[in-house]
Amino acid sequence: MISNVFTFQKACKGLLWLLLSLSSVSTLAQTVIILADTPYSDKEKQMLQGSKGSLYQLINQERPSVVMHLGDMKSGGISCTNALLSEHKALLDQVSPGKIIFTPGDNDWTDCDRSSLEHSFDELERLTFLKQLMFQSPPLLNRNLANIESQPAQEENQLWINKRLAVSTLHIVGTSNGRVYIGKSNQQQAIKQANKRDKNNLAWLESIADRAEDFDALIIGFQADIYQSKVINSPACGDLSLKSCDAFAVYRQAFAALAKKINKPILISHGDTGDFCYEKLDNNLWHLNAAGDFRYIDATKVTFNANSPDKPFRVNGLLYPDLPSIGCKN
Repeated sequence: MISNVFTFQKACKGLLWLLLSLSSVSTLAQTVIILADTPYSDKEKQMLQGSKGSLYQLINQERPSVVMHLGDMKSGGISCTNALLSEHKALLDQVSPGKIIFTPGDNDWTDCDRSSLEHSFDELERLTFLKQLMFQSPPLLNRNLANIESQPAQEENQLWINKRLAVSTLHIVGTSNGRVYIGKSNQQQAIKQANKRDKNNLAWLESIADRAEDFDALIIGFQADIYQSKVINSPACGDLSLKSCDAFAVYRQAFAALAKKINKPILISHGDTGDFCYEKLDNNLWHLNAAGDFRYIDATKVTFNANSPDKPFRVNGLLYPDLPSIGCKN
């Protein structure tokens, strides 16, 4: 009888150890799916539409902690109508209901004033509508993400910390961060708002640094390719820059400084350009140009593993698992 009790206790301890081990593993590794520059076409819409869509199926098979969309949820060649933006929001939401973190792209508002469009809009008016649609109107894309936080001064900047992984967005867009090709808005007002976004973005990074004890690694997502060679080689932006200029030096410097300050792995991810590539920039700082933008129609899988300090982020496409390329040359 005593032997049977001892055997039972030993079995219970073994089962408890197994459950704790499995729990520990689950907290050390988790998956984030990144979408960018999509859907641009009916084909891409079909790929994201459940339950037969190829990307929809692959994303849901992964059971990600969260799906990030890095802006440009429509083609720049299609008018930014209320109906279209609302349709694409609903499409994104059904991919992973209530577990989407979205940040705007230039196709979603700054490019809406193009004269080539059937319906051209004041870009600042489109930004107001977009923010109301994506961040204020139900159903909220992030409604099932417990404890997600938004910056009071700029609600589209969000932070979600889950199992020691922090995921954040910043509102950084192409067209030199909304400083060029201002067709219908008041130019001075547009530049003033761009300056305000920069100020808010940098303040948001500081607030994340103050929370560094709460996480082991950080993923930061936004739309603009701030590491593109032609951007880096462009002149700095002035108060009224009508041609492409480098509006992003302050962010490249801020990310490098943040990695040194918190001394934890940071993955910078964006869309905007066609390259699908991944590289290490510096100690604790990695750079991902996510799939999308016609050239690589795919979803990007990022797996964070706290047990791998040298390679904390594993990155691959869902449709093309051999991508991305190592090293960015765009």
